[in-house]
Amino acid sequence: MNIYFALQESQNVVFRELDVSESITALEVLQLPGIKELFEPSKEEFKIGVNSIELDGKYKALPQNYRMSDGERLEVYRPLNQDPKERRKIKASQE
Repeated sequence: MNIYFALQESQNVVFRELDVSESITALEVLQLPGIKELFEPSKEEFKIGVNSIELDGKYKALPQNYRMSDGERLEVYRPLNQDPKERRKIKASQE
C-alpha cells in the first residue's frame, strides 16, 4: 500500500511516498527509519493530520489508533513562528 508523508520545515518541504503494510497506524509511520531521521518527535511540539484533518480523537481517531489507507497523506503540523494576524498588523502599520 502506498501512502505519502509531508513535513513543512522553515525553508523547504519534505514529501515522501512510502510503501507500507496495510495495518500500519499513523504513529507507526513516524517510527519508520526514513521518517524518524527527519525530526525528533520527543524534542519538538507537533500535531499529526491525515489529508488536512488533524488526528485529535474528535473527528478522526488518535494517531496511535488511526489505520492508514492507501493513497492517504500523513502530515506533521508544527506551531507557527509568528501569529498571522500580528504579522498583518505590523505590515499594515509600516505602509
